[in-house]
Amino acid sequence: MSYRLAGRPKSPPPLAIAVARCGVRHALRPFLRRENLAFIAVLITPEDTADYYRRAVSGLIQDPAHVDEYGNDTTAVFTVAESTIDPRTVYDRIKFARQVVVVTEKREYLPADFLAGADLVKDVGRPTPEHFIAAAREAKVPGMTSGHAEFLSTRSLDAILVSVRQTRPLMSSVRQMKRIAARSVEPKPTPVREKSPFVRLEDMHGYGKAKDWGLQLAEDLQAWRAGEISWDDVDRGALLYGPPGCGKTSYAKALAATCDIDLIAASAAKWQSKGHLGDYLKAMRKAFEEAKKKAPSLLFIDEFDSFGDRESAGDDDHRDYRRQVINGLLECLDPSEGREGVVVIGATNNPTVIDPALLRSGRLETLVEIPLPDSDARIAILLHHLRGHQIEGELHRFVSATRGWSGADIEKLARDTRRIARRRKLAVTESLLLEALPECYVMTPEELRHTAVHEAGHAIVGVLLSSDVLTSVHVEREVPLLGMRQVAGRATFEPARGIIRTAAYYDGRIAMLLGGIAAETVVFGFRADGAGGVPSSDLAVASDLATQAERHYGLGDTLSVELGKGSRPFEYLRDRDPQLRRLVDARLKAQFDRAVGILTDRRAELDGLVDILVTRGRATGDEVRAMLLVEPRDTASVRT
Repeated sequence: MSYRLAGRPKSPPPLAIAVARCGVRHALRPFLRRENLAFIAVLITPEDTADYYRRAVSGLIQDPAHVDEYGNDTTAVFTVAESTIDPRTVYDRIKFARQVVVVTEKREYLPADFLAGADLVKDVGRPTPEHFIAAAREAKVPGMTSGHAEFLSTRSLDAILVSVRQTRPLMSSVRQMKRIAARSVEPKPTPVREKSPFVRLEDMHGYGKAKDWGLQLAEDLQAWRAGEISWDDVDRGALLYGPPGCGKTSYAKALAATCDIDLIAASAAKWQSKGHLGDYLKAMRKAFEEAKKKAPSLLFIDEFDSFGDRESAGDDDHRDYRRQVINGLLECLDPSEGREGVVVIGATNNPTVIDPALLRSGRLETLVEIPLPDSDARIAILLHHLRGHQIEGELHRFVSATRGWSGADIEKLARDTRRIARRRKLAVTESLLLEALPECYVMTPEELRHTAVHEAGHAIVGVLLSSDVLTSVHVEREVPLLGMRQVAGRATFEPARGIIRTAAYYDGRIAMLLGGIAAETVVFGFRADGAGGVPSSDLAVASDLATQAERHYGLGDTLSVELGKGSRPFEYLRDRDPQLRRLVDARLKAQFDRAVGILTDRRAELDGLVDILVTRGRATGDEVRAMLLVEPRDTASVRT
């Protein structure tokens, strides 16, 4: 239920990015000459420059609006900044792309097999004065001389990014940078003491009920070690789930520190990398044996969804292999002799694809959600990662700009802020923090109103038809420029539990998903492209729901059930069944017309909610229900 801002003409890039583009053009010249050429390239960049070169590559070849017939991006541009990256993570990022560019600062950060298979592995040297002269033309920075270029080629791209701006003459920027360089003889500021590597769970923020569960586990383990309770009274394991970057791995490390026990880190990919099936199972058993020797201990298994489900549809060629792996894991999780002293925690972004047997009592028996942090948690996470630096003020702009950010996103922002402060030899301030935030596009009044109409349509139709509970609806005035299409607003619903999911339930959800474009049609007489284009878009999700109703649950014209296969089973079903496509389209059109009718009848309420969103940017679910004269929902059956 999010509205996406369509592409618009690009402004000239900052000089630092334009300089990086010169190096990228030289390195990728053989591939840039042909528009649709498929390739995999690895660029090795100087220290502290990988992000600049990634942005430079994205500006040259990446266009997220270009997707294949299944909605997958046809280009992949990303950085690898650590040597511990799971090879599977790299391969998952590129499996659908035709053009792949990986930017890293060290070759050893990437798997050897990946480097061997790349079409190009090239070291990108430091920018030359000639690069700066050429980049000044592209970035529209007047006044670049050979002397300026010579001096700038000795400076870091970080320093150039913050010093050379469109609003300041280049000569003034260069003069200021030279003054700062001349101060090197002055006493250096006292360095901030690095934080201890052993961060404890009680010192972390943004984990909600996951933190409560972890602290309770620590108490139980302490009581078990003291002989006050038996192992039967201690939770055996849990499955952490949440969006990427929410801090599942950091949580496991902090939990081990709080519990004062050893942490053994593992993953399906690490075990599988040991060789064939026998080696895979041997590595799995070895990890459990190590955890048992170090008991009490915590065995953390990352990317737990990699094991899959023995009964999942599709992939028949590997079904037996998957079955043996899961059976081996079940044996390790629930051995005949027990696993006293060993707590097992799995982590996943998607708990719905995991074999139910792995989650039953005695195994990973507790599901613990790690949500994206709220406003208070985001501030606490920021201050934690600023490592002792204090920032005065209430940080309203930071809170607004980071809505929907993960803990990992905020950690990177803190790292970028510290880097700017370190290189400019300044104290960390709110202005430096805002400077480190991604560049934002300020929506015009027309764009803001269009977004508000779209989100208000979701909210009103959802309250009147959907079983789920609206918690809030908001629109953004400033949208971070991280790509061609950005989320500019969202209506947020809590999923209802304990209801009977009839055909009416699915139709209500589909109508709610189509309420955005229905509202655009009612108010403007046309609709924009913000509801489609990516797998998470309104139209894509609505199409999948209609497919499930027709083929998974027998709620359409037939009672026969087909589950599909592959990574996008619903598209697989629609692709091979023209009749199903017609049924799905008919269902979507019927619910779209239904939503249009509701919003036409409720035009006054729609206009009122739009005015609130344009003025305040946000409305609560209770405010919308009061406006529609709908009784507050009983949230007893709703996960909060």
